[in-house]
Amino acid sequence: MEDKYKWLLDFCSYYGIENVTEVDDDFNMFSNYEQVWVNKLSRWDYSLSELNEYIHYGLEDFNQDDGVPMTLKVILFNRYMHWSYGGDAEGFKKWYLTHYKNCLKEKKLSKGKRILNQYRLAFLEYRCDWQTVKDITPEQEYMHEIANAVDAEHGFDKPISEGVMCRALAHADTHGYTIELVPDSDCVVNKRIDNWSYHPEYKEIRERVLKFIEEEDWIYDAAEYIGRWNGKYVYLPYLNSGEVPIVGLPHYILVDKECIDWFIDTEFQVKPRK
Repeated sequence: MEDKYKWLLDFCSYYGIENVTEVDDDFNMFSNYEQVWVNKLSRWDYSLSELNEYIHYGLEDFNQDDGVPMTLKVILFNRYMHWSYGGDAEGFKKWYLTHYKNCLKEKKLSKGKRILNQYRLAFLEYRCDWQTVKDITPEQEYMHEIANAVDAEHGFDKPISEGVMCRALAHADTHGYTIELVPDSDCVVNKRIDNWSYHPEYKEIRERVLKFIEEEDWIYDAAEYIGRWNGKYVYLPYLNSGEVPIVGLPHYILVDKECIDWFIDTEFQVKPRK
């Protein structure tokens, strides 16, 4: 397994677990099944057609929110049916809850990391079976864009830091915002042809800032989110040409859910976005 797929271990309860004091037959068996799942996904060798039998047995909605991906449950179900000689869906549920899920140890992952991992998994599952997927929903497209921005699996010049994205995802989820990937101002100003760098912003806030600049009829072309201060989002406006239109203290735009206004000062500590 490549290092870039090590996040898959966050979904595992047995495989890759270190400092285990007690190892029994169940532990070894489930570790092996989880390893199969990790290897299949990390090699893009997991065909989602394998879900058909699982769904056929009416298991599509089984324990959907327990943190165990359905694609992993499919492998567990397949192995259960193979070794149980005549087992059924109800037998699998009991076996899963008493043997596998009963031993699952909750992992201390941040909210943002949990969200990012779910997006990564959706993106990877899509990449494994892209030839048979007819349509991608706007929600899936959004998840794939976020995952790709961090892992740079396809067509993304410079990855965004995982820590930055996790914090942004957690904040967006708490406040009901949508993440938008925006090129850094220096890329825009210098008109780079390649190796573009991006950062996450909150779409709803950004749209208000750009509308504010346009309505105020200032000469600025855009603004870049640089962090938060006293609960407000701080933006630094700029010209696409890179020119500095005003001599003196820098101009900032401060915005929250209720108000937006200019701020001219250097004596405040901005909590950076990174």
